Order: sequence, then structure tokens, then C-alpha cells
Amino acid sequence: MLKKYHIKNLNNIIILITIIFIFLMSVIFVKYLDNNKNFELAACGINTSVKSFKSFNEDFNLIHEDGFLISREQLIDQPSLIYFGYTYCPDICPFDLMRNAQVVELLKNENIKIKPIFITLDPKRDTLKTLKEYTDFHHNDMIGLTGSENNIQKIKDIFMVYSQMPNDLSGDYILNHSTFTYFVLPEIGLTTYFTRKDKVKKISDTVKCILKNINS
Repeated sequence: MLKKYHIKNLNNIIILITIIFIFLMSVIFVKYLDNNKNFELAACGINTSVKSFKSFNEDFNLIHEDGFLISREQLIDQPSLIYFGYTYCPDICPFDLMRNAQVVELLKNENIKIKPIFITLDPKRDTLKTLKEYTDFHHNDMIGLTGSENNIQKIKDIFMVYSQMPNDLSGDYILNHSTFTYFVLPEIGLTTYFTRKDKVKKISDTVKCILKNINS
């Protein structure tokens, strides 16, 4: 009887050890896949400093150019290129937005749909009508967004966007601001960003590489 008890107890121990072993191997395998995925994404030429940005899972609300309130989840429902600027920007913003529009068109020809987004840093001057006319000029699919100063500041903090209003707000004042374009995915959030030096092909190739590795 005692021998049967020991055998049964030994079997339970073996089962427990097996379960622990399988669990540990699963953790190691998941970790391996995650590291492998990060390695593959690194090969896409992404900016690794995106890790220092705030979590994009934090919700925010902005005002769509058509006049309704839109949340992060509703806005980022597909891969998106986000740019911050203002419609009165004399040269930098139009150049960057036209480049982003070319990226969207180039990828569209390869059946890759990217949403171009423009968020104003000058909500006082950029009315909904002005935003809509501005985004429609750059690309039919481009969405313009505005919001309260608090909501604009919140999303600026997420993307570490710099902007500074001049002391004199009379006339056609110039707004100093950073000029990055951010590539964002619905489930993952901010994946990488591009500078003004990055050309259409570089951005397109990086986006394709990221999507290929994420979906593989």
C-alpha cells in the first residue's frame, strides 16, 4: 500500500515537473519570437528611440475636420502617417505633406492602404473649413484634426511634439514646431518616425518592411 502511495506521489511530481517545463519552454519560445521580431523590425531601418515616447494606448479625443469628436481607436483604425503642423505654414508643412501624400499613393499602387493624418498645432486660426480645404488639397484621403488646447497638448506629449507660439499673435505669425512624420499601427501604436531628410522611397520601403514583418 505504501509502495503504491509513493508511486502515485512520484507520478504527480513528474506531471508537475513536466507542466513547469512546458511553461518555461513556452515563455522562452515567446521571448525568442519577440526578440526575433524586434530584430526583423530593426532591419527595416526604424528609429529605435521610439521606445522613449509615451504609450500610444492612452486615449485622446480630437475634432475631425467634418465636425465630430473622434477618439484614438476610431482615428487609428489602419496604418497611419501622422504629421503635426498648421495651415498657415509657409513652406515646411506643405512640402512634408505632399511628400507623405506621394508615399500614400505609391503604397496604394501596391495595394497597401495608409491613412494620412494632419493635426493642427494652431487651433485658433485653423478652423474646420480651413483644415478640410487644406487636407483635400494635399490628398483626398487626408484627415485634418483639431481640438481644445488641452487635447492638442495631450497628443503632443504622446508624440513628444515641440511647438511654440510667438509673443505677438497679430498678423500672419510663424509657429515654430518639430517636423517629424510618425508611422502608427492600430494595435502596436507608434512604430517609427521619419525626418524631413527621408525621401518618398525610403519611407515607403520602411513602411512595407514593417508591415511585412508584423503580419508574417
